[in-house]
Amino acid sequence: MSHFAADTHKETIYYYRASWIQLFRPMTLTGTITPILTGTGMAAFQGGVRFNIFAAMLIAALFVQSATNLFNDYYDFKHGQDQGKWTSDPLDAHGPAHHIVPYIAASLLSVAVIIGAWLAVQSTWWIVPAGVAGILFGYLYSAGPRPLCSIGLGETVAFTFLGPVVTVLSYVVQGNALDMTILAVSVPFALIIASMILTNNIRDIKKDHFFRQTLATLLGRKNAIILLSTLLTLAYLTVVSLVFGEILPLASLIVLLAVPVAGRLQWSFRKPASRTEELGGMKWAAWHHWAFGLLLALSVWL
Repeated sequence: MSHFAADTHKETIYYYRASWIQLFRPMTLTGTITPILTGTGMAAFQGGVRFNIFAAMLIAALFVQSATNLFNDYYDFKHGQDQGKWTSDPLDAHGPAHHIVPYIAASLLSVAVIIGAWLAVQSTWWIVPAGVAGILFGYLYSAGPRPLCSIGLGETVAFTFLGPVVTVLSYVVQGNALDMTILAVSVPFALIIASMILTNNIRDIKKDHFFRQTLATLLGRKNAIILLSTLLTLAYLTVVSLVFGEILPLASLIVLLAVPVAGRLQWSFRKPASRTEELGGMKWAAWHHWAFGLLLALSVWL
């Protein structure tokens, strides 16, 4: 009888419906890849580049961002959001059980810490406080009684850590001192990653209204869309200004080829847009980050 009672009170196990790969959100990882490529390319202007340092920096940063993505899905489900991503039927799932996601994230962070320690020995100890801050804010983005993404700070966190922090670190670990040039180059990346987070929050305004206060819910749909257009416009204006200021090479104007993708992103949130088009806006935000970021990185390396 007691055995039967224990079975009836057994906690339901939920599994991620989609694949392991989708759980890591590969389309968002450009937020780490392209600023590191560009920061390393800027370091090449100052002298040689150590590719073992570049590879270690890239892997550590990707692991931190992937862990942040995992924590985000884990805590969103715990807080009652995105229930459709999870199922109690293991035959209907292709990903891990919900309860093991934090352990996967912690494992990624552990490897990132080890790599970061090696980078600190090989380059600069400034990577230690920067890395610790990145891990802490990545966790607090989704976790805790008041997650940062639930109080309108999601865009600010992304702007800071996937803009100046990661771009500058990829430059500094190559043996260069922090200067205004690399800070200026990091600004476009800060703007476009903030636009990606804002796009996600505009898409989810109705859903988030019951769970959290994002920047989009605080501003309202109309003002959030205006802000999105402003961020995208400033990203391109910043690159043009840096080219004319001879901080970026003339070839960096190639980023203008990504303007149609930015336009398609904004078109997804026009007034008569369907819900399907709004849902597709996040896809266009991700494609825009890839196009803009890779074109800018390519121009620097060329």
